[in-house]
Amino acid sequence: MRLHRELWLWLGGLFFTLTVFLTAISIAYFEKDAHYSLLLNWWMLGAALAFLAAFTSFFGAIQNWPVPSVPQSARRGFPSIRVEVLGTGLMETERDSGSGLAVPTRVRSISARVTNLEIEQHANLAIALYIRLVPGSWGRVGEAVCPPVSWDLSSLGLSAISMPVALSPGATVSGHLVYEIPGYYSDKIAEPVSGRLELWDQVSDRRMAIPADIGSYDRSEMTASSGDAELLGPEIESQAGQRGTDQRDMAQYGTEQQADQHGDALPA
Repeated sequence: MRLHRELWLWLGGLFFTLTVFLTAISIAYFEKDAHYSLLLNWWMLGAALAFLAAFTSFFGAIQNWPVPSVPQSARRGFPSIRVEVLGTGLMETERDSGSGLAVPTRVRSISARVTNLEIEQHANLAIALYIRLVPGSWGRVGEAVCPPVSWDLSSLGLSAISMPVALSPGATVSGHLVYEIPGYYSDKIAEPVSGRLELWDQVSDRRMAIPADIGSYDRSEMTASSGDAELLGPEIESQAGQRGTDQRDMAQYGTEQQADQHGDALPA
């Protein structure tokens, strides 16, 4: 590439100038001191090394070598982002199932303002919502993953922010983050409803999380996220299994009691 060649040429010129400068110093000392060695001195050694670097740079320009660079993932971290959660809401609505039938559904809306505070770094954010479940209601899974709504929301008066959120340095995007709560989680959501927003920056491939509650959150208040729902400890699963066993025992005991009472009521 032309950029690589120009950089190698610039480095070659720099090292060659350094070679001439160090050689001139060595010659000056040689002329001043009759016992001074022209070739065996530190100045001439530096000039030789600079000449080798200049030769290598010029050769790299001729061969169009790529310039060594630091990997992208090591060079960039999660950008400095500020998220302001201005309000939240939970609504009952309907959506088209794809077959022309209206399906009832629940959506979680979050009024938010997202700002990229970086001076140079761009951001491309995919924002996911995780809502906390009743512990043990879904095994060890402690959170429900809620997908962003993709259908028309004009009837609800919401202005949905499209995903991913592209933010140039200093840019701000505001509107509603809207997510559907899957029906199979409807009786397993912990009350009061709480959760977190996961911000996945697709430029740096880093993920951070903030509470899905009203407030202002900057980079220092975010926590690292794995990209998956939270898993509870194995004791939660065993407790849930024990509760299920207890409920079955109670149901069986109630059935037996009813049978006994029915038997006692029969005439002799």
